[in-house]
Order: sequence, then C-alpha cells, then structure tokens
Amino acid sequence: MATCPGCGLETPGGEATCQTLFHELTARDAGDYRYARFHRIAVDAYSLQHPEQYCISAKSLMAHLGGLCCAFEFDGESEVYHALLRSLNGAPALEKPALPAFRGHVTIADVLRAAEPESHGHEVRRWARSVWEAHSSLHPFARGWLAKALADRQGPVRPRHGGRKEAIK
Repeated sequence: MATCPGCGLETPGGEATCQTLFHELTARDAGDYRYARFHRIAVDAYSLQHPEQYCISAKSLMAHLGGLCCAFEFDGESEVYHALLRSLNGAPALEKPALPAFRGHVTIADVLRAAEPESHGHEVRRWARSVWEAHSSLHPFARGWLAKALADRQGPVRPRHGGRKEAIK
C-alpha cells in the first residue's frame, strides 16, 4: 500500500490510484445528470486536497477555495460563483498563503462508495465540508476575496444562512 501525498488515502498505487479515482468520479458526473450537479464542489474538494497539482498558483487556489466558500457560505448561489470567476480573470493581485498540512479526513474513496445519486450527493458534500473545515485558516482569505468580488458588481449578496437570500442594500 502507498499513501497519496495529497489527501492521505491509502491505496495500492498511492497518488496514481487517487488520480484514477478522480477520473472515475468525473466520468460518473459526465455520464449521468443526477451526479453532475455535484461536479463543481467535487472538483474543488479534490483540487484542494491535491494542491501540488491543482492549486499551484494563488489564482487556482482561490478558484477552488472560493468555490467551496460559495458552496457553503452562499448556498451555491450562481451569481456568487460568476462574481468569483470574473474576479479571477486576467492577472489578479493575489498572494498565495501557506496551505494546511491536513486537508480533511474524507477522501474521494468515500464518495465513490456511494451507490446511487442521493448518497453520492451526501458524500460529496461531506467530503467538501471536511476539506473546507481543514482549510479554516484560509477562510478569511476566501471571504475577503469574495467580498471584494461581490462589491465590484452591483447588488452584492450576503452569505445565506438557513436558506434565506438577503440582498445588501
């Protein structure tokens, strides 16, 4: 057995097997619309657990960290994701912070054990939540960037709690 240096998953092939599992997950997402709606946060979770490959720059780190911030603090509001993506166009002035050594206790293997779409969705959200919490030291970095991205457009949206939308006046 070998350990994936990104997420800590113990597999026969280590990092290579972990990457193969990611390809299986994305193929499942692409092949069945019932799984596809969880694709964005799954990619963000995997990328943050494997930053040596997917978060090389501050910009790519913010894309994935900001994606999870959108998912959990803005209930996946599409206009917030769009503001995040627009804010990352070009060469934004971002400095990459130090990354946590521990990147979450849930891995892609937990997600792939889910046999049907409902349990898959539950496991993807549990995985993404685990990764988001493991990156708690970077929450101010993500929140600050998103606040700026939202302020740069008209009618910013506040974080949603309890399923309520609140437009900032």
